[in-house]
This record gives sequence, structure tokens and C-alpha cells, in this order.
Amino acid sequence: MAHPLTHIAAPRDGGATLAMARRGHLLVGAATALLLVCAGAARGSYFPGSWGWLVVACAWAALLALVLQAEVEVGRVATWTLAAWAAVTGWTLLSVAWSADVTQTVLEAQRTLVYLAAFGAAMLLARRAPGALAAGAVVSTTALCAYALATRLVPDRFGVIDSIGGYRLSEPIGYWNSLGLLAGMGTLLALGLAARSSTPLRRALAAAPLPLLLTTLYFTFSRGGWAATFAGLLAALLLDRRRLQALSATVLLAPWPALAILLASRSHALTTRGTPLAQQIHQGHRLVLPLLGLCVAAAAASAAVALVEPHVALPTRPIEAGLAAIVVAACLVGFTTYGSPWHLAARAWHGFVSGSPAGGPDLNGRLFHLSGSGRVTQWKVAWRETQAHPVLGSGAGTYERYWNRDRPVGSKVRDVHNLYLEALAELGPLGLALLAATLGLPLAAAARRRAEPLVPLVAGAYVAYLVHAIVDWDWEIASVTLVAVLCAAAVCNRDAPALRLGRRARFAAVAVAGAAGVAGLYGLAMQTTLSRIGGTPAHAAREARHASDLQPWSTEPWRRLAAVDVAAGRFAGARVALRRAVAQDPGDASLWLALAQASDGRERVHAMDRAAALDPKSPALAAFRQTLVSLSGLPAGG
Repeated sequence: MAHPLTHIAAPRDGGATLAMARRGHLLVGAATALLLVCAGAARGSYFPGSWGWLVVACAWAALLALVLQAEVEVGRVATWTLAAWAAVTGWTLLSVAWSADVTQTVLEAQRTLVYLAAFGAAMLLARRAPGALAAGAVVSTTALCAYALATRLVPDRFGVIDSIGGYRLSEPIGYWNSLGLLAGMGTLLALGLAARSSTPLRRALAAAPLPLLLTTLYFTFSRGGWAATFAGLLAALLLDRRRLQALSATVLLAPWPALAILLASRSHALTTRGTPLAQQIHQGHRLVLPLLGLCVAAAAASAAVALVEPHVALPTRPIEAGLAAIVVAACLVGFTTYGSPWHLAARAWHGFVSGSPAGGPDLNGRLFHLSGSGRVTQWKVAWRETQAHPVLGSGAGTYERYWNRDRPVGSKVRDVHNLYLEALAELGPLGLALLAATLGLPLAAAARRRAEPLVPLVAGAYVAYLVHAIVDWDWEIASVTLVAVLCAAAVCNRDAPALRLGRRARFAAVAVAGAAGVAGLYGLAMQTTLSRIGGTPAHAAREARHASDLQPWSTEPWRRLAAVDVAAGRFAGARVALRRAVAQDPGDASLWLALAQASDGRERVHAMDRAAALDPKSPALAAFRQTLVSLSGLPAGG
């Protein structure tokens, strides 16, 4: 018999309390969906301009929960996890004291504050409604993926030109691999709701987005996204005490998204670079109605399973033993045919290190190639950074400095494609330990609460994020990381026994939430002043000074003032701003290059020498040198 999504004790005063609880769950789900949709629509909230309002929104939600709820209860593991988030945020900010790039370190602390505030708000709001968080995440993920898919299927109305992505879906998040991860996490959450909701209608609504979500994942052509999704599903099945029921639901719902992916893969104009727009429009429009029909079919299948399931009793242990035997037999056949596990692992690692993705126009070839796309090179640079700063790290957000100095190629990289190695390089062993505790505590809670209906698949979505973070920089895409943060809150806040906040504890929590809100408002003020730098020379200089007063640690006000002056042909003013910036941060190669471009004579030569010392393989510096050579008529070596 299907378990209810969330357990609600029978109210003493009848249906009124139950109706109020349901309205509360609906409100939490709607607020979650709205927050995640807005965060995703803002380019994935990668840029600092969105962080302030995210912190303010979460702080406001936490304050409402603390003030309006008659009783506030939190789980013990959730409390420890919140403390760990606070420690990670504090250690990130403290690294300003030894950072090689103070501007970026403060920005990293602001981003981490978003995750701290979101976890705190979810912990306070959703102890009795973990399903509401999952449902809100599914709604938001579906909305974002629907828009992404529309850019491929209806390019005449929603088309987006992405020269970097190379015809891989990335909007509105801005990065194809993170969009693929988001679709995979949404798939696992939707599958959990479709398998464990309490009514056929809820199951149908949860299953309906599955073809849409997995088709979006397909069009990102993200190998990491698929691998993380399968890893999350495997983790959920291993964790789940009712794994046979979850596996049955997965098998019965799988044909509909599989058919959607099959139809998409046969639409060659939608999977091939350089296809004329007319063909894209024709095949995209032809795929819309079948995809919608498969969504309806998935919903109907899920409702049918919900109706039939209470009347079917399967012998669990024999079936699980048979499935295990099939898996073992398949592994033995595979090892006999393709080699031992060690041989296969060696081949996979060789392909990851030395190969490159299929470069032809057909993007389907990417899905079956194991290339790491240069990730190993990034990891080597990060390891050298770790060796240079083995105790405290180099400071949060400083990897780009070391990449620019040591990179063997001219490609631009800001973050290591590995969250854990980046934490070790930038925050040292203590920072990595704090991050590991923060991310690991929800897994411990999931293991303890795995008998609850929704916990395993929510934990599976969380595991998908943790696995994908090994090979990518999803931490910097706030909208994607927020889904993982909310999954963690839904899992670990159910831990028992609960802690009930007394008057003093609630007052302290109000103070902390208020302080977080003030920090968010301060971040908004900083970004607002930066956006006002422009106009007349006097106005631009005044706004730059105002911005610098608000963030005296940052070189960004002077960088923006210089850019405005250069665009207006005011090179003297640009030089003044850039001299001030490089005096504040002499380790920034881009500032030295900008100064060289705005200067002449000895100052230009000195600035170019400094830029070359800090970033020897800079393509921008090489292009500027070539421009000077062509203008002067000197040989290239002059």
C-alpha cells in the first residue's frame, strides 16, 4: 500500500487544523518554487547582482517562521548542519586575511551566505512539510527546463544564440552541464513524488514532467549530468527499504521519457551543429505535440500504478534476489567480453585524461565519449596551488590567479571543475573538512530516516549534486546549488528527536536572521552603486567613489570607472582609475593589461611586463601585442 507523502497527526480540533496544515504546505511549496524559478531565470544566479535579494528573501522567510509559528521545532542534525554552513561561511570570509584576491574572496563569502540563509529558512519552515520543498523544487525545475526546451523546439520564438555552448541547451541557467544536472535532480525528485505520493492525482502530477525533464537533459548532451542522475538513482535504491516498489515505479514510468528521447535523437536538425534555422523550426515544431502527449501518458501511467498497487502483493525477497543475480550475471558477461574491472577502469581513465569529445557536427557522439575536456589540467594547477599553501589555502576565489600564471593553454578558467579540490586549494584542509561535514551530515540523516517514504529519492537527488560536483563547478551556479541545499534541509530536518526553540533561542534566531537580511541589503546596495557608474565624468567619478566607500576592499569600482572612461575616449581619467586599482591589487593581470591599453610610453611597457609576468599565456595580451606590432610596423619580436 502506498505510503503518504508526509505524515500529519490527526488534529484534535478536526478538519480545520488539517486544512490549515495543508495551506501551510502549499504556501511553502509555492514559495520554494518562486524562489528557485527567480534564481534560475537570473542566469542561474551566477552573478553577484542576484545574491543580495536571495539572502533577503530567505531571511524574510525565516523571520516570518520565527514570528508567526506558535511552536518552532528543528531537527538535531539540521541544527548541526546549519552550524556547519555558518562555519564554512565564516571560514570563507576569514580567508580575506591571507587571500591573494580579496575582491573575489568577499564575493565567495556573499555567495555562501545565500546557501546558509536558504538552509536556515527551509529548516524553520518545512520540518512538517519536506514534501512541499520537493514539490516546489519539481515545479521550478520543470518551469526552467520547459523554457530551455522551448529554445530548441520553438527557436523562431524562443531561440537563443550561444556561441560557447555549441548548440547545447544552457538557457536560462547559462551553463549546459549545470542545466543537465538540474534536470537530473528534478527527475529524481519527480520520481520520488510519483512513487510515494498519497493520491493518484498527486502521483500523476508528479510523473507528468518526466519526459520533459529528461528530454532537456538529453539536449544538454551532458555526460556528467547523465552519470550524476544514474548515480543518484542507484544511491536512492540502495538506501530505500522499499526499493522494489521504487524500482517498479521507475520501470513502469521509464518508457515515456525513453520514447521522448528516442524521438528527439531522430530529429537530426535538433542534434546537429550548423543546421539551417528553417529545418530546426520544422523538426522542433513536429516534436512539441508528441512530447506533450508523452507527458500525459506518463501521468496516466502513474495514476494507474497508484490505483493498482494496493491490490498487488509481490514477494520482495525472491524478486530482489533474482534482480541481484541478473546484475551479477550481467557484470560477469561484461567483464568476460570487455575485460576486468581494473582494465575497464584504466581504459576509462585513459580516455578521461587523453581524449577529447567528438568534434563533429552530430552532438550525439559526445554522450559516448569519456573525455574530461581538460579537467585533469585544471586539477594539476589546483594541486600546485595546494602545495604552495598547504595549511590555510590561498583564499576563497583565488584559483583564477593561479590558473592564469601556470596554465599551459590560453583557455579562460575561473573555477576548478571539482568543488572538493577547489576547497582544499583555496581554504586549506580545515576548509575542506568543514565543507565535507556540511555536505555529509544530510547523508547521515538520510541513512537514519530512510524508512520515510520520500527520503531515499530526495537523498538521491542530493547525491546527484555531490557526484556532479566532482567534475564541475555547480557550486558557483547558485540556483542549482539551492536545489541541493533544499534537498538537504528536507532530509536532515526530519531527524528526531526535535529541538523546540524557547523564547531566548527564538529571540537569538530572530537576531541572526535579521543580521543575514541586513547583509543581503548591504550586498544589494553595493551592486546598485556599481551599476550607477556611468554618464558624465563627474557623475561616474562620484558614483565610483561612493561604490568604493561601500566596498573599500574591492577594485571593481575603479575597474568599471576605467571602462566607462575608455568607452568615452577619456584615457587620462581611465589611467587614474586603473593606477588606483593596481595599487590596491597589484596581482590582477587584467588590471595591468587594461592600464597598458590606456597608456603609452614607459607606463605601457611596465604594465605589459607586469601583465605578462602574472598571465604569460593571456590571449588578450597576445592580441594587444600583435596590434601594437601591426601599428608600429616593427617585427613581431620588437
